[in-house]
Amino acid sequence: MRHPRHQTELQPLASILGQTLRRAGLGRVVSLSRIMQHWEDIVGPQLAAVAQPASVRSHVLFITAADAMWLQQLMFYQSQLLHNLRQVLGDVSISRLHISVAESFPAPMPHQTEEVSQPLPLTAAEEQQVLEGTSGIADHDLRELIRRAWRKGWESGRWRT
Repeated sequence: MRHPRHQTELQPLASILGQTLRRAGLGRVVSLSRIMQHWEDIVGPQLAAVAQPASVRSHVLFITAADAMWLQQLMFYQSQLLHNLRQVLGDVSISRLHISVAESFPAPMPHQTEEVSQPLPLTAAEEQQVLEGTSGIADHDLRELIRRAWRKGWESGRWRT
C-alpha cells in the first residue's frame, strides 16, 4: 500500500514555482519560459536564429520573425512547429501560432566570440507588460522573483553584437 505524499518531502523548486504562477493566473509566463528554454529544439537552429517566441495568450503562441520571408517560412511549417512543440514539451496548452514580423529583430546570439556579449534591456512596452502582468501578486518577494525571471527570459533571447 502506498502512503500519500507527505508535505514535508522536498519538491523541485521549478515545479512549486510553476504551480504558484498558475494559481496566480500567470501560467502563460511558465509556458513562455519553457518554450524559450527549448526554442532551438522546437524550431531548429536555423529558425531559432531568425524567429523568437514573444508571448503566450489564450492558447496562442505569438512569434516574431526577422522579416517577411521568414514569416512565410514559419507559416508554411506551422503544423510541424506545433507538433514539435508537443514533442519537446509534452502536454502544452498551445493550440495556434500567431506569427508577425518584428519591429526590430535582435542579432543572433554569437556562439563563439572572445568577448562576452551583454543581453539587450527590455523595451518600455515589455517592462510595462512585466509590471502589469505581476501586479496582482500580493506577496512582494514572489512578485519580484517572477518579475526577475520574466525579464531574464525576455533578455536571454536578445544580445548585443
